[in-house]
Amino acid sequence: MSDLRALVRELLSEEIASLRAELLGGTQVERVRVGNAADLTAFAQSVLRRAQEPGFAAALQEGRLRFEPEGAPATAAMPSPAPAPMAAQPVKLVCSAPVGTPELRKGLITERDIAAIAEGETRLRILKSARLTPLAGDETRRRGIRIERTLA
Repeated sequence: MSDLRALVRELLSEEIASLRAELLGGTQVERVRVGNAADLTAFAQSVLRRAQEPGFAAALQEGRLRFEPEGAPATAAMPSPAPAPMAAQPVKLVCSAPVGTPELRKGLITERDIAAIAEGETRLRILKSARLTPLAGDETRRRGIRIERTLA
């Protein structure tokens, strides 16, 4: 039962932290307890699982997500150093949206809006100021839809 509680706590803390970072738009700092080899292995496995989520690797590479050891003094106010680029992964640059990319010009994107997008679409353009509801964000991740924000 305690394992289940620990898992639920971990999942809730991750989701709350990601929602907080999305709303605040700043750097998200996750505290990690690594006291022994088993803790380190569990942390590495959690990073591996989360790497499958769209946006996780990008947030990590761009410095929007950082990990700090539990018990260390908080450094949220200090500026983080620029992350080192990952050399093993090729970077694909997108200069313009392909013809036919669906676009939503709304201030709030809901799950229904995402459900209305045709199956197989991998991109969605939205306004820079638009917000996604949590369910809409979940649906875009589930379907593998990449969000592109427009300037206007």
